[in-house]
Amino acid sequence: MSERARRLLLTAALALAACGDPAPGRPPAPPRSPAPTARAARSPAPAPPSQHDGVGTTRAASAGGKGDPAAARAGDDAAEPREQAFPTACAIDLDCGYDPAGERCGADPRLNRQPPVTDQGIVCYCDAGACALLRVLPVPCEGDHDCAVAREPRPHPVRATRERPHEKGRPCRDLAMSTTCERTNICTLHRHACPRR
Repeated sequence: MSERARRLLLTAALALAACGDPAPGRPPAPPRSPAPTARAARSPAPAPPSQHDGVGTTRAASAGGKGDPAAARAGDDAAEPREQAFPTACAIDLDCGYDPAGERCGADPRLNRQPPVTDQGIVCYCDAGACALLRVLPVPCEGDHDCAVAREPRPHPVRATRERPHEKGRPCRDLAMSTTCERTNICTLHRHACPRR
């Protein structure tokens, strides 16, 4: 058989195979599975398990920002400790101390006892059986004549006025307390250590 005849037979066999008819003397080819025309839709990923912050409240998803409002408030309350209420009942000034966190005075012995004010600071004192707070701000001055002593509610320096002039006299003889204008240009209160009579 010539080479040309072989090529023709081979071409005819391939054409018959393409049409579905098996070539003579050959078993039919097994059927092919059809190729998928579209990918199957992916099932949504399962939601992650809820996370707990250790106090029994479930954190809301950050993307949606949704969650149980009551649980969110409970989580905020747990994250921010409540201000501790200190007793305020007192008998004398020494019973009162300062709470820096709450910016108030109380009668708890753990609170900070403040020293007497000289130019500025906090005064915790007992007023009508309850601890009260006096905040003394710095008083600017140019000379001693600008300063005076205010005795109420507790002694502290103030700016001198016509009704409350700068004190005059000698320490311990005429005055137990006096004020001066220091080099910082702030009125300063002096408590004189006078001998008891």
